Amino acid sequence: MASNEYTLSHQDVVKAVIIHQDIHEGFWTLNINFDVAASHGPQLPDPCVALTIKGIGIMRASPADPFAIDAALVNPPAQHVEGTVHIAAAVNGAHQSGMQFCRDVYRNVAVQSAVKAPNKPS
Repeated sequence: MASNEYTLSHQDVVKAVIIHQDIHEGFWTLNINFDVAASHGPQLPDPCVALTIKGIGIMRASPADPFAIDAALVNPPAQHVEGTVHIAAAVNGAHQSGMQFCRDVYRNVAVQSAVKAPNKPS
């Protein structure tokens, strides 16, 4: 049964965008752009502030930033190893819906976590 709500931490959002945008290097952190407007209306006797979110994304961060996510660890460059299957978070940009994207990222992260890297022969 599908849930009616999927909640992501800020680190999960950064990881999902790194995977979706196929970023393989650098440190990244969450970036939220707000728009603030002060107003006073006839139904509101006191001045008020309206805060809207204009955009959510990621931006480069310092490696010393405690909230920074290392793209090399989250989405390492694909290395072709014969006999293995590469699991991609997005297939040729086929994801149109944000919720479907989140579901696919969760599925792929869970599968990638269960797959162990092949050992190099000595």
